[in-house]
Amino acid sequence: MTFRRLCALLAALVLVALAIPSLAQGELVRFTGQLLDVRSGYVYFTTGDAFKLASALRVNDYDTGKPTTTQPRAKLFARAILDPATKQVVELDITAKHLARDVAYDAVAQPLSATKPTTEKAPEIVGVHVTGKEVAVAFLVTVPPTTPLNSDVYISTDASGWNPQAIKLDRIDGQRYRAVRRFASGTKFAFRVTRGSWNSVELGDDGLQAAPHLYFTQEVDAQEARVTIFAWSDDRGNVPQAAQPGAVPTPFNPNPFPPGGIFPGPRVTPPGGFPTPRPPGFPNRPPGT
Repeated sequence: MTFRRLCALLAALVLVALAIPSLAQGELVRFTGQLLDVRSGYVYFTTGDAFKLASALRVNDYDTGKPTTTQPRAKLFARAILDPATKQVVELDITAKHLARDVAYDAVAQPLSATKPTTEKAPEIVGVHVTGKEVAVAFLVTVPPTTPLNSDVYISTDASGWNPQAIKLDRIDGQRYRAVRRFASGTKFAFRVTRGSWNSVELGDDGLQAAPHLYFTQEVDAQEARVTIFAWSDDRGNVPQAAQPGAVPTPFNPNPFPPGGIFPGPRVTPPGGFPTPRPPGFPNRPPGT
């Protein structure tokens, strides 16, 4: 009878071990931290770690260890108990109080985490000393002479989703616009210049739309970004412009005058041609005499 009881006890212990995978592995594998989100079968922590949830996930109260109706959500803290064999979370203990990081996770962090937390710098700034300090940046845009005087000029960036009116510039003289913004050092984005819509965007010196300008904020106190616009996409390309008062040739408009220059051309032949020249010595008499 005693032997049967012993066998029953051992069988019960085996079942318990199989029910709790961490015990079957001989080590309790857990991760504790603040929740960021729970969706699509994964739990995300603010550290950047993400773990797949088991289909039979148990959600318990952290303090009592009993099932809870509290749904995992952002800003709550949780202890995730993981199965090293399946690399899935089998239990999630929820609490509103702050929990410190659980050191029992460190030894198996890489094999179980779907994402690897990192403090490495972005590849484009590796080797560049940046601290994130605030830098005053002046954008100075020179527009072509064909730009209407009442035009508004803007900068569109990829960071704004290519909004054609992301940054409005102020006119400072006949051909230059300027805007000052503040960015953290290390900020990087691409931009184009527009007149408020993608129907009027800057063109390069070859008359084609060039690649966007690349901008990067250096580790300085102030910075300037200069751009020269050669033409707009809604300009009438390659059409000679009529001479205006005070018009002078410029790199943007090398021939501001009509074909043939500013001097009048030869007289136009009147209908019927010019009168027949009189022979030398012929008296100059009025017609009909």
